[in-house]
Amino acid sequence: MSSQGRDPARGRGKVTLNIFGIGLLELVVIMAIALIVLGPAKTMNMAKDAGKMLGEMRRSLGDLSKAINEETADIGTGDNDEPGVASEDPPREER
Repeated sequence: MSSQGRDPARGRGKVTLNIFGIGLLELVVIMAIALIVLGPAKTMNMAKDAGKMLGEMRRSLGDLSKAINEETADIGTGDNDEPGVASEDPPREER
């Protein structure tokens, strides 16, 4: 098991959850309060909407990352088909 998600200060083998600086206990308390205040139907709809939003954000970030990787790969190999785009190594001037 990797050390990701473990807090060495808390002890060996304990896995912690820390999302936006909120621990697992705080997250459970927030969800319980939301369940009491909003009711089960609205809480579930909000959770479903949040899940959809996170999924869309992951897809968008994946697409952005893929586009950046493709562009940087094109720059690295010098496959610039666009006219007027300078190559990576400009010609040397002879004196």
